[in-house]
Amino acid sequence: MVDAMVEKVESENTDGLFQRVRTDADALGRLYEMYYERIFRFCLHRLFVKEIAEDITSEIFVNVARKIISFRGETETDFRNWLYAIAANHANSYIRKTSRRKKLLEKASRSLTVDCRDEASNPDWTQLYSAILKLKPKHQTIVTLRFFEDLGYRQIAKIINARTSTVRVGVHRALKKLKRHLQTVVDGDR
Repeated sequence: MVDAMVEKVESENTDGLFQRVRTDADALGRLYEMYYERIFRFCLHRLFVKEIAEDITSEIFVNVARKIISFRGETETDFRNWLYAIAANHANSYIRKTSRRKKLLEKASRSLTVDCRDEASNPDWTQLYSAILKLKPKHQTIVTLRFFEDLGYRQIAKIINARTSTVRVGVHRALKKLKRHLQTVVDGDR
């Protein structure tokens, strides 16, 4: 009951927030507070290094503040899709510009502490991230949004400006490639 009341109050507090965001700095600040953790988590899953993810997340929100006047949506879904599209573009741009994927992966493998006592419940994240890095940037984005951010196919389609069927096919192809990459690693360890 209390949860329902809190949800209703939050809903009432956000009504109109997405329409006011173009002209109201407080509304933009509120959206920043609501979405910072999600966008940071997305960047961390794409870039693997906390400090880099923090920097890129900051750049994303500076870009959002600059471009908010061009935001034409009116709902939370519109804003979220717009925000994730900007985040995906920034992450992809960073990866393209740096051409240091191996260094990112090395840093990620040093910073990840995986407890290998129970391999069935604790996957080797370094190998998984390495396999993800072998995918095309578009497939990296799709996999990250689908499995790390838990977004639906329609949301992902809006974020990357594609049809839902294209996203489904992209997920299928990316998973097949990931499976092949990971199988190669497993076969190589034997």
